[in-house]
Amino acid sequence: MRKYMAAILALVIMLMPASVFAASSFTLDLSVEEVQRGGQLTLSGEVADESDDVVVKIVSPNQTILYIDVIPAANGAYSQTVTIPQTEDLAPTGQYTVIAGNGSLTESGTFTIPAKGSGTNPAPTPTPTPTPTAPTNNNSGPVIDSDKIPPNAGQANGAKIQPEPAKDGRYLAGRDVIAEAARQANGSVTIELPATASESGAALEFPAKSLTELSDQGTDLIIVSGNRTVRFPAGSLPGSVDSSARIHIVVQAAWNNEAKAWVEQSLRSQSDYASTGVVLSVVIQLISGDSIKEIHQLDKPAVVTIALTSEQAQLISADLAGVYYADGKSVEYVPGILKNGQFTFSADHFSYFTILQYSKTFVDLVGHWAGASVKSLAAKQIVNGVDNNHYAPGRSITRAEFVALMMRALEYSGSQATVQGATGVFTDVPADRYFTEHVINASALGIITGYEGKFRPNDQITREEAVVALNRAADYFHLTASGQGQPAFADAGSISVWAKEAVESAWNYGLIQGDGKKFNPGQAVTRAEIAVMVERLLKSSSL
Repeated sequence: MRKYMAAILALVIMLMPASVFAASSFTLDLSVEEVQRGGQLTLSGEVADESDDVVVKIVSPNQTILYIDVIPAANGAYSQTVTIPQTEDLAPTGQYTVIAGNGSLTESGTFTIPAKGSGTNPAPTPTPTPTPTAPTNNNSGPVIDSDKIPPNAGQANGAKIQPEPAKDGRYLAGRDVIAEAARQANGSVTIELPATASESGAALEFPAKSLTELSDQGTDLIIVSGNRTVRFPAGSLPGSVDSSARIHIVVQAAWNNEAKAWVEQSLRSQSDYASTGVVLSVVIQLISGDSIKEIHQLDKPAVVTIALTSEQAQLISADLAGVYYADGKSVEYVPGILKNGQFTFSADHFSYFTILQYSKTFVDLVGHWAGASVKSLAAKQIVNGVDNNHYAPGRSITRAEFVALMMRALEYSGSQATVQGATGVFTDVPADRYFTEHVINASALGIITGYEGKFRPNDQITREEAVVALNRAADYFHLTASGQGQPAFADAGSISVWAKEAVESAWNYGLIQGDGKKFNPGQAVTRAEIAVMVERLLKSSSL
């Protein structure tokens, strides 16, 4: 009987779906302990939560990122094969660390790329000590060679800290020094790394407990290295009360072979994009003893600023450039602004960010008077074509399309206009359309109004309706009047009473010009006309 029951149980287990046995823990397995350049390594394991993808990163011996990817899980498991680069520049000799994350769980492992000419299974090569170019540092104190961070490491000057260099290339900021800067802070503490740190990939380390203390005080942490600045709002990073735990941050800005290969791989055959050679990657780890927790997702978005050099500013087109997240397979646009030679954007996670130029060409805009405006807005992801090759400049635009475009422009501008708790107010705006949230937010900001409780999303928007909304939106762009006086349209008498003041204001801001003689208030506005108006709005903004 016992043998019979065992057989029945075995049969039931075989017939049950694999998902029933989804792993209760997260694992990472590496197919080999040693791999030659040009060879392959398979990463695999079980996932604890199949609803979360697996984030995998391979860190080279010199602490740069060899590989990073997001791997989807299936039936409680994941697997990915990675081809190791063939050149020593991209894959130097030594021990590599593989870090995988699934939800809040992290696992790590190591493999080795042996020196050229070594045996088939030589002893693992120890991780070499990084030897970056000696950084400049105004602190003349002793260099430190220990995982422990002395409380007085670094030097505080007001709310700014100059960290102290260790022999292994790290930069250290001690708890007492951070506390001293926090006492003099007005909302933020800044740690200033040498510019060479972001070029060489040198790490910054400080006590995790200090991060907790800054968060409790509501004090932001700003890290500066050369022309890269990352502002972490209080509470955006997890701290720790463990006095031995430390935060390890690497800000990498070098356009090296690895970065170039990664961006090119992300772009593949996307010919409309051109690389600028400007990149930023940030690696964040919480280290406690032998435990290393990779921090991918931030609890609050960080604000990142990339300042262009004078040479970069001359080569990069402000009209076509934007920030993109590159994942090795594709690129994703990140809303941000370029002002005074600085790109500023928000990041709720960190990996590779790069500045690309997007020059989209539509066949029906060649030689068109609105071509430059459309290309500029397309690069900012504010307008799209009706298909991949056509923009349809002469086509009229609906009220829903107009509002969606205006709100994308407002988001791009970095305006501080916010909408909290806004709800639907129009009976003819469904809850699941692409324009729904835009209409709700525009209404809450006073940019648009309806007609007896209706928005009429599919109606064509007239020129005077568009200008009224444009003028209301201008309040959030802080425009300055051009001083060109009042418009002298031959058909001024045809402009509706409720639109006259807005038309005059838009004219004075330089947002409209008419056709040279008339304003044509009741005529449907075209996709070409609205693109030109919105581009003028962005260029006139003082934000």
